[in-house]
Amino acid sequence: MSPKASHRAQVLRVAEGAARLMTYAAGVALVLATAHIFADAIATKFFRWPLFATHQIVTGYYMVALFFLPLAHAELRGAHITADLLYSGLPDRLRTVVRTANGICLTGFLAVMTWQAWIKAASQTSRGEQEMISGTAFILWPSRWLVVLGLAAMTLAALLTLLTRKDNGAAPEETTA
Repeated sequence: MSPKASHRAQVLRVAEGAARLMTYAAGVALVLATAHIFADAIATKFFRWPLFATHQIVTGYYMVALFFLPLAHAELRGAHITADLLYSGLPDRLRTVVRTANGICLTGFLAVMTWQAWIKAASQTSRGEQEMISGTAFILWPSRWLVVLGLAAMTLAALLTLLTRKDNGAAPEETTA
């Protein structure tokens, strides 16, 4: 293996490890959301005392983590939904062109989304975004940074996928012998 290929493989391993950790964090968010909702239902049903801000915590934190954190892992594994009805009928050379153009557009689009999410998160952080619930301030701004983290990781994953994709369009780990 050439030094350049070795370096690419090492970068890919690090990216996949980071993406896997983010996916595990999303799994933890799912378990926490489930436990939180269950505890709130029990507290409400049996004690007539719902837990504070369950809806806001679940939708503002857990669901954000659950949606945005695994995006990079799905991209690196080639697990996003594809619609390739027309693509499958194209000649190999044109497929490569379309695949490359798609990768460039995806990476650019995600970079713009990440940049806008950063601007929004910075704005919400500087304002100390919060919601008043029963006279108590509930802080929301930290979850905005989960969006930035997830989108930035997805942008890097899309770029890595574009740069390391095999000639057959498969991600490196999907290549068959």
